[in-house]
Amino acid sequence: MQDYIEIEDLKIPLSLVRGKRKTLAISITPEAGLLVQAPLSMKEAEIERFLRQRWYWIYKQTKRALEIKQHRVERTPEEVELLKEKARKRLLEKTEYYKAIIGVDYKKLRIGSQKTRWGSFSSSGTISYNWKLILMPEEIMDYVVVHELCHILEMNHSRAFWEQVGRVLPDYRDRRKWLKENGMKF
Repeated sequence: MQDYIEIEDLKIPLSLVRGKRKTLAISITPEAGLLVQAPLSMKEAEIERFLRQRWYWIYKQTKRALEIKQHRVERTPEEVELLKEKARKRLLEKTEYYKAIIGVDYKKLRIGSQKTRWGSFSSSGTISYNWKLILMPEEIMDYVVVHELCHILEMNHSRAFWEQVGRVLPDYRDRRKWLKENGMKF
């Protein structure tokens, strides 16, 4: 198998990782490469057939990753620390404000550099936020804060959970959509 695939005007680097898994999975890396995870016993012809079937998704997602990579801003460690402190202050304010509205409490607030999440709530009572939220519009920060606080009431994404979110933010669907469409740019 080659170490790249060509689709239209793109030459996409390809990494094949075999392991003890039952299914084939593909993803686009932040560097706009294609990561293929395959079972140890899967034949290369089967992997190639799978990639040919998914060429449009691969092309579309690679284009998106390249666009995001082009707009990404590199920050110094000092800049990141300043932004983390700003995020801690602002997200603490918002969390305190919305906890009173929702009628819940939490034990600890943490600011981190998570790769795949904007926020999370643990069963031990810790709310974790990604510091990059400080770079987003206020209404998006509000959405993430309300989302995590509502997990105190519902530790899942059931209808009851979304009803709780909707009571506080009736337009949460628009905010959620914005985050899905634009979050990768941050």
